[in-house]
Amino acid sequence: MMMSTMNTTAVTSERLDRIATEEMILRLFSPALSSPGKAFSAQVDHASLWRADAIHRAKNMAQLTASLANLAEHPSRRWFPDELVVKTRGLARAYDELGTDCGSSHMVPCVPLLATIAVGLAEIFGSARDIAVSIDADTVLLVPDMRRALILMCSELIINALKYGYPRGTGGTIRVTLKNGSTGLSLVVENDGIDFATDCPANEGSPLLDRLSAVLGASIERGSGSMGHGYRVDAKVCASEGPRHAL
Repeated sequence: MMMSTMNTTAVTSERLDRIATEEMILRLFSPALSSPGKAFSAQVDHASLWRADAIHRAKNMAQLTASLANLAEHPSRRWFPDELVVKTRGLARAYDELGTDCGSSHMVPCVPLLATIAVGLAEIFGSARDIAVSIDADTVLLVPDMRRALILMCSELIINALKYGYPRGTGGTIRVTLKNGSTGLSLVVENDGIDFATDCPANEGSPLLDRLSAVLGASIERGSGSMGHGYRVDAKVCASEGPRHAL
């Protein structure tokens, strides 16, 4: 009985250590705090600036993730199991692909890369808390700039949910829905944990989401999750924005 208790204690301690590590590293991936006094203006003539900003963010995420993998696999810093180091490198490659400016306006598939990044984030930063990502998506084609903005928006929302939505080691599911409709495209990211809207530092991440919305010509709605708890963000791209997605 004593041996069983010791084993249980060791497993609990190891899980708490992994949760603490996930939460510590996840803070590196969060957007920088903004100044609440600065108003954001999403003007159409700023589109090239926001496009460059999105490329920079994707490249930055690729570099952060690759650096994390390099550190994690060092013998003196066994932060992640070997399989998570492999997944971290895969996530870095996905962000690098997302940040590559191909200079093309041809339509490209959105869902495969979105799913790779969404699932990768949950596997790397949510596994100790048993947080998973579910994806329900239509077939969507976007020009590369818009695909980048949409996937980065999804990425930022998942990171926020991982960081704030499941406190004290609780687990759950982050649901990602990408749907075509008669009025346009809708990206919904919601968690089944807590509504963290009032708990986040003021305006954290909002300017980045606003800039990504400017690239997409999207509007953002925030509210409680569909099950009456958690936090839900719905980004809508109006069909009148032009032939940027396939309906």
